Amino acid sequence: MLGAGSFFHYAYLPALNRKASSLAVAGILTRDAAQFQAAQRGLRYVARRVTDSAALGGSGIRAALVLLPNHRHFQAVQQALADGLDVFCEKPLAVNVAEMLALQSLAQKSGRVLMVDFNQRYLDRNRVLQQIITEQRLGKITSVHAYHNQDLRRLPSFAALHRDRTGGGVLHNAGVHFINLFSHWFGAVTRVQAGFENRALPAECGEDTAHCQLWFRSGVTATLEASLANAVAATTYERVEFTGERGVITSDLKRGDILGRFNAQAPVKIPCRAEIISDSVFNALEHFAHCVQTRQNPETDALDAIRTMKIVEALTLSSRRGTGVNLEEIESHYAR
Repeated sequence: MLGAGSFFHYAYLPALNRKASSLAVAGILTRDAAQFQAAQRGLRYVARRVTDSAALGGSGIRAALVLLPNHRHFQAVQQALADGLDVFCEKPLAVNVAEMLALQSLAQKSGRVLMVDFNQRYLDRNRVLQQIITEQRLGKITSVHAYHNQDLRRLPSFAALHRDRTGGGVLHNAGVHFINLFSHWFGAVTRVQAGFENRALPAECGEDTAHCQLWFRSGVTATLEASLANAVAATTYERVEFTGERGVITSDLKRGDILGRFNAQAPVKIPCRAEIISDSVFNALEHFAHCVQTRQNPETDALDAIRTMKIVEALTLSSRRGTGVNLEEIESHYAR
C-alpha cells in the first residue's frame, strides 16, 4: 500500500480490519515513520514498512494499492505497472485525461489489472438503484437530481485541498462520484452546462460550489449541486432523486435508505444494505482481488475513469466559457 493518510484511517482501516476477511496488506510504503506507526497501530496484523518504491519491483508483491495525494497518482501507477504489478488506485486515476490515457495504454501493454476506486459504485444502495433502472420500475426516467454537501469552512488548514495537490475543486474531488454514477446508469453524455463558485474556501482550492446540468443520449437530464461550503442538514449530505413516468425514487446516503413513491401512492421503503464508505471500499477491494485472481477486467477500470474525467473537463470548460459544451468537442480533442 502506497500512502496511509487520513482517508486510509477513515475508510481503509475499517475495511482491512474485518476479521472474517482474507484481505491484507503486506507492507506500507511511506517515508514518514510516524505515519507508518499510526497505520500499524490501527491494523489488526503486522505489515512491514517500505521506504523506497524501487524496492517493490521483484519483491514478490503482486499488487499495489495507491492511496497517495491525487497529484502523485500518475507517477505511482506508472511505476507500479512498469514493475509488473496489478494496481488499485484511489480516484482520480490521474488529474487529467491525457495522463489517464497514458496509464490505460501502459496497462494494456503490460497485461496488468488496473482498477480505479470509485467506491460509490460498490455501495449496495447504488447497486439496488441500478437494478431499479434496469427493471424500469419507474418507467422511462426523465430527470435526476443529485446533491453533495460538506461544510469545510472551519478547517484549520486548507493546504490538502489546494488544486496543485487535488487537481481541482469540489466537482473534481467529490461531485465526480455522481458524474461516474450518472454515466454508469444512463450511458453517454451529449452536452453539459456548469457554473462554479468560490463562496468561502480560498481560490487555491478551486471551486467550492458547482452547479451542473448534463444531457444524456438516452433522454435523461441530470442536475448536480455540489458544495464544500454548505451547512449539512440531517439528510442532505448526499442524496439523489429519480423522476420517471411511474413516480419518484429518493436515495439518501446519511439515512442509508431508498424510498419510492409509485403512481402517486404512499412512499414505500426499498430494501438495501445500510452501508457506509468503509463498506464500499471493502466491496471494491474484494472485487479487485477477484479480478487479480481471475485476470478479469474490473468494473471501474481506466476507460471508466477516462469517460468520467472527460465529462468533468467538459463541465469545467463550460463554467469557464459561461455556455454549454458538447462532449463531441472533448472527444475530438483527445482523438487527435
